[in-house]
Order: sequence, then C-alpha cells, then structure tokens
Amino acid sequence: QESEVVLSHPTARKQAMRVSTALFAMVQGQDLFLAAPEAVPVEVDQSVDHVVGATGKAVNLTLLDASTGAACLDGTQYGFYFVKSTTGSKKWTINIQGGGWCYNEEDCLGRAGTRLGSSKFWVDKPSTCGCMNTADDGLDADCNCIFMPYGDGASFSGYREEPWPVPGKSGSVLHFRGLRNLDATLEYAKAHLGMGDAAEMVVTGGSAGGLSTFLHADRVADFMGESVRTTAAPVVGYFLDHDDFAHDSNTYTDEMAYIYHMQNLTVGALKQECLDTYGDKPHYCFMSPHMQQFVKVPYFMFNSKFDAWQMNNILRAPCYVAGKHPCPQEEQDAVLQFGKDFLAQFAPVQAESQNGAMITSCICHGCNWAATVLENRTSYQHYAAWHAGKDTGAAAIHIDSRGPNGDGALDKGFGCFPFP
Repeated sequence: QESEVVLSHPTARKQAMRVSTALFAMVQGQDLFLAAPEAVPVEVDQSVDHVVGATGKAVNLTLLDASTGAACLDGTQYGFYFVKSTTGSKKWTINIQGGGWCYNEEDCLGRAGTRLGSSKFWVDKPSTCGCMNTADDGLDADCNCIFMPYGDGASFSGYREEPWPVPGKSGSVLHFRGLRNLDATLEYAKAHLGMGDAAEMVVTGGSAGGLSTFLHADRVADFMGESVRTTAAPVVGYFLDHDDFAHDSNTYTDEMAYIYHMQNLTVGALKQECLDTYGDKPHYCFMSPHMQQFVKVPYFMFNSKFDAWQMNNILRAPCYVAGKHPCPQEEQDAVLQFGKDFLAQFAPVQAESQNGAMITSCICHGCNWAATVLENRTSYQHYAAWHAGKDTGAAAIHIDSRGPNGDGALDKGFGCFPFP
C-alpha cells in the first residue's frame, strides 16, 4: 500500500541542507526524514491511500459544494471518500488522514501546491478507507467508512472567514477552513449517506490525524448524539511537549503556538475547559498530552514511546535527522530519556479507567500494529478486547517496558528504525 512522506519541520530542513545526500527513505510504510534541501514542504509518493484499519474497496471522491464553506488551503473544494458497508452494518468509522502541519504562512503556501493542501490532486484518484470498528478478536472488515483527506495543515482545527495573506508574497493567500471541512463532512454524511441511522461510531486517524482524533472525538460524539456509541482510536498522535536536543528557541511547542494564532484556532475547535485551564498558553489545547485530560469519549491509543517522527521533529536528535548511525552516546542518552519522558506525559491517560493503549518500544511512526505483539496478543486483539469491554482499567493498558526496539529484539523484520 502506498504511503505519503512529508518533511514538514523547518529546522530539520535547515539541518538537512548541511547533509550531502538529499533523499527520503521508506521502511515498511514509515516516514523516514533523512534530508531535503528545499525551503518549502516536499512530498514524495503523494498518496492519499495510506490509512489505518481494515481497508475495503477504493471509491471516488465526493466533493462538498463551495456553499458549505469547506475548502483546502488553496481554496479548492474540500472532499472525502465514503466506503459503504456491504452488509447493511450500522457501524461507522471516520478515518482522518495525517501528514504533519504547516508551521507558518510560507510553509502553508508550499503545502497548498500538494495533495496535503489542494483537492485538485484528489479528483479522479480513488481511495479506500480503514474500519476501526471491531468484531470478535480483531477489526471488523466491514463498516460504513469515511476517509477524510488532509487539506488544511492544522489537524482540521483552524477557521478564518477571509483569505489570509502570505507575508512577502504579494497576491498569495491561504484558506484556513479545517474545522469547517470536518463539520461539513459530518453534515453531508448525516443528510445524504445514512449516518443518522448509525449505532456505533469510531473516530480514528494517524499522525496529525491522530491529533485530530484527540481534538475532535467529542465534537463528533456530540454531533452523533447520546444514542450512538462513540469511541476513538488515535494512532501515533501523542506528540510530546518536549525540548529538542540542541535546546534552541524554536521548539515544536513554539511552532504549534504559531499555528494556533495563524489559523485562528480560537473559534470552536479547541475545548473551552482546556482554554480556561491554560490561560496564556492556549496552544497547549492543540497538543494531545495537555488536552487529552478533557476528552470525554473513551479512547484507545496506539503509539511508540520512541516515535520515529518525534525523534526527527521534536527531539531532533542529529543522528536521526541525518540518518547516520550509530548515534553518539549523548544522543543515545537523549533518546532513552525521551522514552521516559513519553511515559511521564502518558501517565494521565492511564489514570482514566475508560482508556486503553498499546505502547510499543519499536522506533516507528507508520508502525505495523497488526504484527506488534505484547502479552501474547496483537495490538488489534488488545484493542478489540478493550472495545468490547472485556479489558478495562489497568488491564487495557499495554506498555512495552523494554528499551528501543525491544532492546534489539525488534531490530529485524518489524520495520523499526535503527538504534543506536
């Protein structure tokens, strides 16, 4: 299955300019950021087909009318893919695409010319959708599934009524309508696709789509109503609030703060209780470790405590940014500490008995969850047991306590990035 690769971190791009080789590498569907000298986001293998869950047939795009207010960064109409159940099931999944973020106007302008910012790349490009509903001891292969491609650069959270100018680029504007893209899709599905008859809804997504899942699961649940059981399954969407290796002044957290203001995340996307709690740091409500405590919908999260994207883009360990191994001892120590810090920021998730989790030690981002085993069960078997109510509380939290890549046991055959 194809997968998109996006180098979206400006600091990583600057560091990459000092590296002689400019390339991306794919390891079993993971995004490996080795180097890229360009000053704007670059995509290799620009596919919208990389989705989590049990996938069905490929279908054509449904474009939303411009009158809905939905739009991609370049102003083109937003659209989605709907795979209808073949058995008349009343189970639904909303599957939200990932692909990083654009951290400033120039970054977003570059993204507007790619699949992650314009629907002109989606037309006549069928895609599938991955069900995250469960059946028996794993995923249900059949559901009503909406795959939402990523066209806004802010995890479906921004909204500005008027086009936003790009500084230094006369005549260039951006359209920040992510939140409206989500709402308009829900409204269309209820009016035209039978979603009003749903009995069960799972909200899921990977990477930036995993953050979208944390951010918007309650919004979807409110839209569906109390009669519909709504749960969430965020996949590799737990991005830490963490210093980088160089201890510089432009961290991932700082960049999320700029997105908050640029895309106007104040208008309903973020939880008011969270905004009230964090006061002068409202961007914390755009970061899963800070805002997850306010999520009411039960969720089961899939994540690596040594997430490969975060090694490159949050910790920014030079050996991972440059793809040069083995890492020096100081960088190895930083990676090990990051794993400890992940578990510390993950601890509040464990405190809520309604939640579940599968935390791997594999250094991965597009992790092979179907093949990831802990306690003699795969990730999806653990997830199905949680979703069915068989495992609850501490019994639904599964953490690989070993060091990176299972202390070497996962080095081969699992698609983990190397350590040290």
